Amino acid sequence: MSIDGPGSPPHRFEALDALRGVAAFAVLFYHLRTLEGADGAHASLPAFASGYLAVDLFFLLSGFVISHAYDQRLHDGLSLRRFMIARFVRLQPTIAIATLLGFAVALSQRLSGAADAAGLFAIATSFAANLLMLPNVLVPWGIFLLNPPAWSLFYELVANAVYAAGIRKTRVRLKGAKASSTVDRWLLLACLGGLAGLSASLALGGSLDRGVVLADAPVALSRITFSFALGALLSRHRQRWLPRLPHLPVPLLLLACLCLLAAEFDGTPRATYDLAFAAVLSPALVMLTAAARPSGRLAAASSWLGMISYPLYAVHAPVKHMLEAALPLSFVPMLTVIAIAAVTCAWVTAICAEPPLRRWLAGKLQGRGDKAAPPLIAQPQLQGEA
Repeated sequence: MSIDGPGSPPHRFEALDALRGVAAFAVLFYHLRTLEGADGAHASLPAFASGYLAVDLFFLLSGFVISHAYDQRLHDGLSLRRFMIARFVRLQPTIAIATLLGFAVALSQRLSGAADAAGLFAIATSFAANLLMLPNVLVPWGIFLLNPPAWSLFYELVANAVYAAGIRKTRVRLKGAKASSTVDRWLLLACLGGLAGLSASLALGGSLDRGVVLADAPVALSRITFSFALGALLSRHRQRWLPRLPHLPVPLLLLACLCLLAAEFDGTPRATYDLAFAAVLSPALVMLTAAARPSGRLAAASSWLGMISYPLYAVHAPVKHMLEAALPLSFVPMLTVIAIAAVTCAWVTAICAEPPLRRWLAGKLQGRGDKAAPPLIAQPQLQGEA
């Protein structure tokens, strides 16, 4: 995770790359906990029951990264339009690949007469909307029908836009320390509002495993509001806490992340744990990991985990649905094959597809903007996405 701080040389939070990658694997295995074989038999894996909380961790990382990389640039005059184009260029190519895979799966199920297949109207309207990273409100039971995990990326883009607009507006009206303190106050209010929303959501629903349908919008907005704002606050004040933290071993921190996302609870303990993770455990994990300093082979492994994290999150669901319907395997072999296929697809996407697609998309969108502006592809690679 390469981030340029104002007035300082570039710094790479390699341990956060590793944390993000491990969390992406937790999401993968959370979605592989239950599988249905070609014969209709069901089986389950008693692990990673809290994997959905990785989304709150991703939201926190996103706030941290966006604030760290873009606060000064927005203050210096980067327009909201160019900022959002840069974010779209970063995220959309991989989502396009996943959406095409999901479209192929959904259409084949429809044409083969599968009992639970979506209708052609739902498939067609979802393809148009989801390809642009937009929810299909015409299908409220599956706003991202072709790739359900993409719901979190839509809400992240919304948070990006609101945050950047706030920075820009504050820059115009206020100067210096007053502008910074105003942004901090708004972020603190957002944290408090998001925390209230999380508490209400847990009181009503019992867990934070929600966001994929239109009716879950209040829960999704509470999750992104709290975690993104808190991540931005942590980034803006990192000089106060970062030098004071110990440099813990990265493997220990990654193991802690896996254990936290593997925990299983029911009833009231479930709601309590979800709130504790979002409000305390996730921020503590990010802060401690930001202070860690991997080296040698561990640094290389961290870089690989960071590279694969976003495409793995983005493409694993359609890969799962495709192979789950096609393979006549029992649970363990099917889980193994799907996991390997998802990682392979993510790696190929990261190495072979993302770079040229981003360059092409950046070139197209650059042509519609200010010719004198720096190339969009030159924007820092921000991989703290859900």
